[in-house]
Amino acid sequence: MKGKTKKLIALLLAAAMLLGLAACGKKQESGNITSELSLSEADWPIVDGATAFKPFYLKAASMILGKTEEEAQQYVLCSTTDVAYPALVDKDADLIFCLGPSEEQEKLAKSRGIGFESIPVLNEAFVFFVNKDNPVNSVTVKQLHDIYAGTITNWKELGGNDEPIIAYQRSEGSGSQTGLYKFVISKAEIAEPPKGVRVDTMAGIVDVVANYKNSAGAIGYSYLYFVKNQHYDDNIKLLNIEGIAPTNDAVASGKYPMINTAYAVFRSSEPQDSAVRKIANWCAGKQAAQIATELGYVPYKGK
Repeated sequence: MKGKTKKLIALLLAAAMLLGLAACGKKQESGNITSELSLSEADWPIVDGATAFKPFYLKAASMILGKTEEEAQQYVLCSTTDVAYPALVDKDADLIFCLGPSEEQEKLAKSRGIGFESIPVLNEAFVFFVNKDNPVNSVTVKQLHDIYAGTITNWKELGGNDEPIIAYQRSEGSGSQTGLYKFVISKAEIAEPPKGVRVDTMAGIVDVVANYKNSAGAIGYSYLYFVKNQHYDDNIKLLNIEGIAPTNDAVASGKYPMINTAYAVFRSSEPQDSAVRKIANWCAGKQAAQIATELGYVPYKGK
C-alpha cells in the first residue's frame, strides 16, 4: 500500500507541475476573454498615462503579457497627463493613455519635430462636484463659465445658500484642466485662482471640496471614473449639467454634454509593425471594450 501511495503522490505532483507550466504559457484571461495579442517582456514598450485610466491599461498589460495584474504593475507607469506627454516627446515613454494634449503639450511636440498619433479607446464624462451639503444640484455650462470667469461669485445666484463660491482649479497640463478649457471656458477668459485654490492632483481636488475648511462653498472638477471608482468620497456630490446626471449610461448614449475621449497616444514615427501600434490597436478593439466595461469604463463608440 505504501508503494502505491507514493506512486499516486508522485503522479499527482507531476500533474500539478504540468498544470503550472501550462498556466505560465497560457494567455491571461479576463472573464471569458483570452487575449488575442501576446507580447513578451522583451518586446514590451514603455507605457505611461493618466491616473484615471491606469486600471484599463494595467489590465491590458496583464492580459497581453500573460501576467497577473500584480506582476504587470512593473510594466506600466502612471506619471499623470502633464508628465506623460513630455515623456512621450522626450522618448521616455513610447505609449501613453491620456485625454487629448493641451495646447502647450502640442507646441512642445512641434518644437521637437514630434508628431502625435492617437487612437480613441474610452469615452469619459467631465464632471463637476460640490460638497454634499450644498443645496445646488444642477448647473448649466453657461453658469460654470461664469463661475470660472469670476462673474458668478456666490451660490445664492444659483439658488443656493448665501455662500461665496470657491472655484478650485487643477494644474496646467493636467487632463482635468485641459477639459475645463475644452468644455467650459478658454484659458484667456478664466479668472486667476487665489493662492491655494489650484490643486496639483486629482485626489487633492476631491479632498478639498469634500473636507477642507470653507468646503461648503467649494466646487471642483474631474472625471467620472476617478471620482466614482478610484477616489470616492461621500462628502461630495456630482452636479447635473444641463439637467443631465453624469452616468455611464448618459455617456454611452451621448446625452451627457461633456464627454471627453481617452486615447492610446504614440509618436507618429512609430513603425507600422511595432509593439506600440499592436497594443494601441488591441486597446481599441472588441476584447478591450469588454474589459473596459467590466472595469466600469465606457468604451469609445465614436461621436
